Amino acid sequence: MTAKALARLRDLRYVGELTTEQGTMRGLTLVETTHGAEHAADHIRLMLLVDADGVVRDVRYRTLATGVQLAAYDQLVELAIGKTLEQAATITPAQVDALLRDDSAVPVLILSEAKDRPYYVMIKAHERHLGTAVALATVQPGVSAQLPWPDIGLFEKVRRIESVLDQHVRPALASDGGGIDLVDLKGEDLYVQYHGACGSCSSSIGGTLQFITDSLNNNLGTTLAIKVTGVDEEGPSIV
Repeated sequence: MTAKALARLRDLRYVGELTTEQGTMRGLTLVETTHGAEHAADHIRLMLLVDADGVVRDVRYRTLATGVQLAAYDQLVELAIGKTLEQAATITPAQVDALLRDDSAVPVLILSEAKDRPYYVMIKAHERHLGTAVALATVQPGVSAQLPWPDIGLFEKVRRIESVLDQHVRPALASDGGGIDLVDLKGEDLYVQYHGACGSCSSSIGGTLQFITDSLNNNLGTTLAIKVTGVDEEGPSIV
């Protein structure tokens, strides 16, 4: 780990909570979102206070992340302050990595094909603020957004799955007090985890599961098989 990453871990600046009441007292709006399976090491709950122009004035987060991932999250949210949510939705792992390096060509983070793709949690915050889903291709244009399912990489597949979940599945589950997180994708097997009311509802294994399967496959043109992981089980996660 680099000296910069270690220094960030010793001085985490943005771990904590922000509330609607705090925002109201400051004339700001609270925008809250999460990303990653609830018990996964990369799960993050993000809380941002935004002014009338959509500029991030304060931010806090909660996460189970440790080590370099934790340092990266703290650096990420600092980058968002002073930017509009639209601008914050373009921050990438490569940008965060560059700030945590010690003048070295060796990456601090484990960078994959997704290194130049924006952090999805920031995109979701932008969507929440607008009250609608943002087409990710307009945030970060790329050829992969136009390719058929068999020809795209893991990140683009996850992006498309999350988009369908956000637009077609999560609103329906939220109306019944539940939710769903993407845990892992292995071939055509998609592992998900229910939370809230869905986690204890017997229909999660029946009608709800069929609804989710149909929503994904009909919108994506896929043949995904949905596998539900236990609420308290630890499973693989997509970083």
